[in-house]
Amino acid sequence: MSESYNRSEAKVFDRFAAIPGLGVGLLEDDGTIVYINDTAARMYGGGTVEEHTGRRLGVLYPPEWAAEKVELLQRVIETDERLVVRYIWGGKRFEVQYQKIEGDGDAPTRVLLTVREGITDDDLIPDDFKVVTTGTANFGPLSVLSPRELEVLALIGQGKSAKVIGELLELSPRTVERHRDSIGKKLDKHDRVSLALVAQAAGLELRDAHLTPVGPMVIERPKSRGMPTVDAEVKRPSDPANARD
Repeated sequence: MSESYNRSEAKVFDRFAAIPGLGVGLLEDDGTIVYINDTAARMYGGGTVEEHTGRRLGVLYPPEWAAEKVELLQRVIETDERLVVRYIWGGKRFEVQYQKIEGDGDAPTRVLLTVREGITDDDLIPDDFKVVTTGTANFGPLSVLSPRELEVLALIGQGKSAKVIGELLELSPRTVERHRDSIGKKLDKHDRVSLALVAQAAGLELRDAHLTPVGPMVIERPKSRGMPTVDAEVKRPSDPANARD
């Protein structure tokens, strides 16, 4: 455990970090990452623990996404709320618990983040936690889809038929089928079951189609020619076919 931790933080952090498959982070109110474990680093788009430690979210992640998370960190510290934050990153749904950790003596107050893939049933979330859904998303491989196609995919993931999807979105079944064919071509998934699994992995809901899309994490690593390494495309591709209907 680093000297940057106080005893209270070390005790809590080590307890959570020992749980297999659980991402754990410790952040300051300005978004500075005091530490995260390997699992959290992988969940947040790649990179090593060292590449995250001591850096602000705004340096590593898209500004809209980082600003949203810093606002939540400050909210937790100022109000003592405990939050369950749900978001899409890399085309998958994640759930993060935010908990305030009081420092020893004059040590700063920080926020403990525990991250897991998937969503906990609302009935299983402790009563002292408030559920928050973010307004931004990194759609990953789903970023090639238009908002309308995301809506259709979300309903496919819920097992809806073309007829029902058409009724919900006020489209003809034929138009729904056209969107489904387009989605399949873009994602290289050509049957309903495969498309449903993709939608379920992202936990897609209708409202997600209208989230603000953001790019991925960007890590700059020195190369022999001094060129930065960018983990993925930052801009969501523009596609003339991506009309809403």
